[in-house]
Amino acid sequence: MRLAMTLSAMVLVSAAGEAWASGTGPRQIRSIGCHLVDNTCFVEISGGIVGPTGCQSTSLRWNQKEDANGQSILALLTAAFQSGKTVSFEIRDTACYVYQPVFPTFAYIFVH
Repeated sequence: MRLAMTLSAMVLVSAAGEAWASGTGPRQIRSIGCHLVDNTCFVEISGGIVGPTGCQSTSLRWNQKEDANGQSILALLTAAFQSGKTVSFEIRDTACYVYQPVFPTFAYIFVH
């Protein structure tokens, strides 16, 4: 089932002609936090920079209140950080984080 879903996703991306996200592979979380002045949260990851041209970084952003499941992502990433687990991110290739457009954002994560 998982293989079928992965293959289906690959076909859809290929058929669209342009990828909407790219995977980072497993990364360590170096730090995690949230801003007090807005709902922005961030995670600093190991390895090379990621993201589309104009907002490449190892610091990824999301909005914990406005993004669907933003608070769940914060909880999952905090648990992964505290337990030393690696995380893979699917980086949005076509958009930077809207509130701080010098940083990339992501569509979903996998905790390993």
